[in-house]
Amino acid sequence: MSTIEKLYIQGVRSFGTNAEDAQSITFSSPITLILGQNGCGKTTIIECLKYALTGECPPGSDSGKSFVHDPKIFGRRESLAQVKMIVRDKSDARLSICRSMKVTIASDKATFKTIDSTLTQLGNADDQLKNNNKNKNNQSMGSSMSLRNANTDQAISVFMGVSKAIINSVLFCHQEDSSWPLDEGKKVKLKFDAIFGITEYNKALDNIIGLEKKYGIELKVMEANIKLLAHLKKEMDDKTLSLQKYEQQCDDIKKQCEKCDEELKPVDARLQEIRDIECEISKYSARKVEMDTMHKNCKEQIGKLTRNIKKKFEGSLAELDLEIQSFNQRMSEMRIQHTEVKEQLMEMKNSNVEIQKTLGTQDKELYVAKQKQKSEQECKMQLTKNINKFCEQLQIKVDRDVSENAEKLEEMLSKQLEIKQCEITEVAEENEQSDKTRQFKIDELRTEITKSEQSLKTQEKQKLMSEQESEALELKIEQIEASFLQLKALDKQITNMDEQYERLTQNFNQESARENIAKKKSSIAEKQTRFKHLDKQLTFLSSISKLMAEINLKEKELEKKKQEIHRVKSKHSQNFSTFFKDPITSNYRRALQNAYDKLRREIQDLNQKANAQKLKEQSYEIERKNLLADIAKMEKELQQFEERIYQKCRSTSYDELILRSKATIAKLQLEHGALKSSEAMYNRYIQKINECPDCPLCHRNMSSDEACDLTTELTDEIQKLPDNISRSEKSLKAEQLKYEDLLQIKPAIDKVKELKENLPQKKEKLRKIEELLGDSVAEYETQMSLLGEPTCNMELANSMLGDMTLLDEALKESGRFTKDLEQLKLKLPQNYDASVSADVLQAEKTEVSKELETEAKELETEQQKFEQEMEEINRLREMRNGLKDKRIKLQEGQQSLPQFKERLDELNGILITVATEITELKSKMQPLKQKLSAAIEEKERLKKCEHSKLTELNRKYNNYKMIVQDIQRLNKQSQDFTNMNLTNKIEKLEAIIILTKEELTNLETEIQACSKRLETINTECLSQQSLERDLKDNRELKHMEKKEIELAENCATLAKELGNFNYHNVDKEKKLLLTRKETFSMRRGELFGQMGEVNNQVKKLQREINEPKYKESLKNYRRAQFQVAVKRRGINDLREHRAALEWALIQFHAEKMSNINSLIRQYWRMIYKGNDIDFIEIATDDPDKNKSTLKRRNYSYKVMQSKNNSKIEMRGRCSAGQRVLASLIIRMALAETFSSNCGVLALDEPTTNLDRDNIISLCEALNTIVEERQIQSSFMMIIITHDEDFISSLGKINSYHRVQRNSQCKSVIQMVCVDDK
Repeated sequence: MSTIEKLYIQGVRSFGTNAEDAQSITFSSPITLILGQNGCGKTTIIECLKYALTGECPPGSDSGKSFVHDPKIFGRRESLAQVKMIVRDKSDARLSICRSMKVTIASDKATFKTIDSTLTQLGNADDQLKNNNKNKNNQSMGSSMSLRNANTDQAISVFMGVSKAIINSVLFCHQEDSSWPLDEGKKVKLKFDAIFGITEYNKALDNIIGLEKKYGIELKVMEANIKLLAHLKKEMDDKTLSLQKYEQQCDDIKKQCEKCDEELKPVDARLQEIRDIECEISKYSARKVEMDTMHKNCKEQIGKLTRNIKKKFEGSLAELDLEIQSFNQRMSEMRIQHTEVKEQLMEMKNSNVEIQKTLGTQDKELYVAKQKQKSEQECKMQLTKNINKFCEQLQIKVDRDVSENAEKLEEMLSKQLEIKQCEITEVAEENEQSDKTRQFKIDELRTEITKSEQSLKTQEKQKLMSEQESEALELKIEQIEASFLQLKALDKQITNMDEQYERLTQNFNQESARENIAKKKSSIAEKQTRFKHLDKQLTFLSSISKLMAEINLKEKELEKKKQEIHRVKSKHSQNFSTFFKDPITSNYRRALQNAYDKLRREIQDLNQKANAQKLKEQSYEIERKNLLADIAKMEKELQQFEERIYQKCRSTSYDELILRSKATIAKLQLEHGALKSSEAMYNRYIQKINECPDCPLCHRNMSSDEACDLTTELTDEIQKLPDNISRSEKSLKAEQLKYEDLLQIKPAIDKVKELKENLPQKKEKLRKIEELLGDSVAEYETQMSLLGEPTCNMELANSMLGDMTLLDEALKESGRFTKDLEQLKLKLPQNYDASVSADVLQAEKTEVSKELETEAKELETEQQKFEQEMEEINRLREMRNGLKDKRIKLQEGQQSLPQFKERLDELNGILITVATEITELKSKMQPLKQKLSAAIEEKERLKKCEHSKLTELNRKYNNYKMIVQDIQRLNKQSQDFTNMNLTNKIEKLEAIIILTKEELTNLETEIQACSKRLETINTECLSQQSLERDLKDNRELKHMEKKEIELAENCATLAKELGNFNYHNVDKEKKLLLTRKETFSMRRGELFGQMGEVNNQVKKLQREINEPKYKESLKNYRRAQFQVAVKRRGINDLREHRAALEWALIQFHAEKMSNINSLIRQYWRMIYKGNDIDFIEIATDDPDKNKSTLKRRNYSYKVMQSKNNSKIEMRGRCSAGQRVLASLIIRMALAETFSSNCGVLALDEPTTNLDRDNIISLCEALNTIVEERQIQSSFMMIIITHDEDFISSLGKINSYHRVQRNSQCKSVIQMVCVDDK
């Protein structure tokens, strides 16, 4: 039997989550006791055992969220837990089960998750567990596997030898669910069905019943369908006869039509000749009309040309052509001269534009150079001003050579900034050091206050514990002093109970009662043997009658199979030669399948080749489409990019636009800089003029009026500067935006170049792919043409496979029926005696059955009397033991009275001392808190003062740093301007501009002369156009006159030829022939109309006959008959299987319920000491034998109580104690019945709501069970209780496990020896 060895718990409910908090408990056989107060974690042990074996969280744990130690207690977000258990099966194999889980809190919401479930196979050594705990990584200790929860649970159930339902509801039942046998009927039924393990069988029965219903409905439909198929078969025969009749009528009409066609042929031939003559006449008439029309049109064109010509040419056509040729030569020379002059003029204009551009560029460069020269002077002035300002703020002197030397100036400025930075750092360090000193004093005061508060809390806690202990001791002392009178009364009750027990024992003879019961049992056994012998004889007679019926049935079935074999062979006799070279007598399906497979392989080979070509074709087609898409995409992109470039650049080159934009931006930037620096320069000039009336540039003396005018003019310029600067900024921004737009289309320029290179390559690749695609299509069509013949043969073989299967099955069934007949005939007994009557045997069997029933009732009455006497004896014995235990406890309390009084005096002294110490600590606390507040305020005040000083120093340092940066920038700009050498550059640009203007003037003079010459040539060309038009009209006139003469001659010839035809006689003959043809056509139309109606009837009948319902009517009729027979046989088989399965379930259920109720009655009489209930049992409603056969039998379970042979339902009528006891006894009986492979039973608080007498009787019953099962080394009973008196009543207990809370309120498990208690 499987059992439990050890359990480890960590992080579950009140058990701690740390490694040192892990608790373990070793279970011992035959009994393991667990003792502890309420709420200490006893039931958690049962929950962990159940969770380890089944993986199910206990009820009321919110899906496991409250099963794991709550992480909120220690302010954590996550809490881990683990349950580990070692079990042993009936073959002494050991298994370690480890389940890990965690609870996570996120957004104030807890989530439970099972991390892992691991099973580990262990060895059989006794010290295996210790070694494995020390060295978990030692692979030789066992094989470990981590499975899904469902697989783990199933593996554990198999290992323990019991189902999951028995573990949950019987062996390790939770305290909250312990009274489930007295719940409402539906819940109890679900529990019992799971325990009995018949849920799967019930599902199977439901499936069988569903199939039986479904097949019954289908059978009715099939039977109705057979009638329809028979009607269709009769209609098919009638339609076949009608079709033959209409086909004969159609042949007669065709012969009459052929005769009519022969008579019509000469008439058609002559009409065709007349039509040819008419066709010739119409052709000549059409040509004559056409010639007349052309002649008329020609005359009208001649008149029109004569009116348009100003001067008619009198010479011949050849002379006119020479005149036109000479005129064209003169015009060609004039056009060449016009083109040359025009090209020369365009070149001059282009040169003029280029020179103007060059001149504009030179003007810009000159203006920019002058602006830079002004900026250089302003930069030097600003640099000197900033250096003087920096020196004044720092109160230092700078030599002239230092300010002019850039490197020395940079070095001096950096050194001054470093000095200021060092001063700020020193002040900050001093402030930080003083702040640390003040904080240290505050921390010392806080530490002292914290120590005093902790001492105060400790003393108050000690005082409270001492007061509670003192109150408890006073109560115990009062109880012990009041127990003296109780002790005397108990002695008297024990004496009376002993006298009653001895008197009852003498009056009842147990041995004689047991002998009478044994004799009745042996008599019943003999009659049962006789009953079985008679039943066997009746069964033999019944089997002989069935055997004869089976022989007749087999002979009929054999004849049917032979007829079916002959039908299938005759149907396909012609097709056998196509597939089989040699005749065969068996395995038709296999031979035809081989031929079919050979054809299929041949077709597969051809299909593979065709598919390969098809794949190539598809790949080429896909590649072609992709190339077409790529080319279209590239062309579209090219068009888009070119359009985008054209929108930005128009016809101008991109590089030219970029250079032009750069130059414009540079010019605008210089103008903007010059305008910004103008204000300071103008103010400086005004200041100099006011100080000294001299010109600031040429230094000549000016009068006061001139100086005033110049000052006014400069002031006006200063006032205009903001508007000028604003306009300059707008122009600069616009040009910069234009430049940025040009830069953005640079990728488009590169993309256009790339696309123009790649497009031809793509098109060449497309041409090659299209050639390959054409070759692949041709090859695919060749392969498909070879598939015709094997495909037809394979379809024929496929249509025959079904019949071949039926033929092979019929041959096999025929052979099997022949063998069965021979075997059945051999089974007939040679010495069969027909004189034996089944009625005589049945009567004798009935008589024996009545005698058995009578003796069983007598035996039950004797057993009830015996059990009642034994119950009375046990009740007296239990009452006597209870009184003795109570007396022992009272005596123990009286012995401990002096110790309690000494401890009470000691606690009073401790309370006085603790009160004094608490008063002293409270008086010291107030001065310390006042010092702490003063120190904190002083620290904050000094810190604010130091922070304001440091902020002021940083502000000054940042100001100095900004001034230094301005000086460095101005110094760099001044050096850049010096390197440009702007004076020489300005002089060179002015000389170049003068030369460019002279060149531009000369070019404009040449352009004017060329334009006048071009106008003269255009005037001459216009005057020659009218002469050219007149010459062409003269030439066309001569051509038309020649054509008019030829057309007049052709019209006369056609009129003469039309007169030769005799059109009147031909028309008369045509009318007579048409009348005769119409007569023949009417006759022929009547015949065709009759034939059309007949053909319609033939087609209609053929279409109806070819419909599936008529074409396959005979085959469908026979198939339907076969299907109906098979369906009926299947329904009968399902009924037999269902009846067999239900009978087996009923027998199993009855046997188990009988055992369970027997154990329940025995345990109830053994334990319960009341007189209101004789016994209890579980009643099941018998299945209704008269209900529909298409419904599964169901059981309902009720716990019944019996008194004076009257049974009523216990639920709702029993007390809380009776409810607990009944549930406990039912669980014990179920464990005894169903857990033969598992020797573990856990009882959680079994004494709940029980009075003292029932508790004592329960102890005795448990002792009896333990003694009976003690011979089984693997039997184990786990009892969890808070009642210490219950433990003392269990008999000899060497040790037990105590569960309690430690100082951190965490559950701990300790093993306690009874001797050391």
